[in-house]
Amino acid sequence: LAASCYLAQQGNSVTIYEKNETIGGRARQFKKDGFTFDMGPSWYWMPDVFERFFNDFNKKTSDYYELIKLNPAYRVYFGINDFISICDNLEEIKSTFENI
Repeated sequence: LAASCYLAQQGNSVTIYEKNETIGGRARQFKKDGFTFDMGPSWYWMPDVFERFFNDFNKKTSDYYELIKLNPAYRVYFGINDFISICDNLEEIKSTFENI
């Protein structure tokens, strides 16, 4: 999608093909029985990359979304009551993986 934005900005005619009902790859939602589930992306690393992309098109990320920092940032489930919590800071992440 990013490549198509840059190509269109340079005056190229762009057509996007997507196998799913909506474009976005992992950046999509699944809705069932009144619930909405984000399918990804799982982690939001390098916000500066997103900010630079939006700036390239004279836009600001804050005009489209607000980030709320979560802790734990991520949780990996292996079964019922069997999971690993990934915290929101690097030192705790290192400690978690060293203990696995």
